[in-house]
Amino acid sequence: MADGVQNAAVICCFMTPDYQISENCEKELQCAADSKIRIIPCMLGDQNNTEWKPSGWLKLVTAGLNYVKIRDHSDLNIRLKAKELIGRIKNQYLPPAEERAPAPPKFFESIREKYLRENRIKRIVNEEKSFPIEQSYINLAMIETKEQQEKEKKLKEQDKHGRPDRENDQDNRRPYQHNEILGTYEEIYGTKTSINVEEIFQKCKGANKKVLVLGRAGIGKSTFCQYVTYRWAKHDLWSEYELLVLIHLRKLTVSRYPQGKEYSPSDIMKKEYFPYDD
Repeated sequence: MADGVQNAAVICCFMTPDYQISENCEKELQCAADSKIRIIPCMLGDQNNTEWKPSGWLKLVTAGLNYVKIRDHSDLNIRLKAKELIGRIKNQYLPPAEERAPAPPKFFESIREKYLRENRIKRIVNEEKSFPIEQSYINLAMIETKEQQEKEKKLKEQDKHGRPDRENDQDNRRPYQHNEILGTYEEIYGTKTSINVEEIFQKCKGANKKVLVLGRAGIGKSTFCQYVTYRWAKHDLWSEYELLVLIHLRKLTVSRYPQGKEYSPSDIMKKEYFPYDD
């Protein structure tokens, strides 16, 4: 048992009343603590006592550690917490010193912690109530630029050759305008390909990958951005990127960024995230 624990990079303990009274589990986890092995406690709890908490030796060993809370045994919560646990394990593991990349700047972690705190969405009707952002449903569809441009060109040609006589009265033109608007929307946006959040950069061919997210007001563009920054902060999305920065365009006003000066991305990031660090 000791060899197995001491050769491990991370120890995950799934805490229940049975786990707590097991002598072998106690020896195993105590060995990990004594050997300075990283411990990730997962709170399964007691189905017959929802208020159950670890006590005695288990409380002492796991004190101050951030639990993965799995008390809710619903399929959705189990999937979410499994992803969280995998991300935590990846984050906890450290390769040998000679293989490690340089540590990221301290402010990277400050930004990550900010995203982790912003883990709930306020309700529109009653902002005093909120729900976990993990329960947010993000429905994305991708339209490739080339395909969209070809359809827009086709619509312009149809528009050029199919307009009614300008001498006709306004009433005769209204049905045409209505059908034109509907046709444009359906022709350009009717054919879409559903895509998962994790895959939105995969079709970008260049070194600099750009994706434009479109949607009417209130449909969830800002929520989507909050959702991806939160998942990145938890290490279960786009972990290949050291830093993910969310800048709200509505804050880039002349009053906050006067004209006559060029602002670099680092200037904007400093003002938005560290306004008092001068």
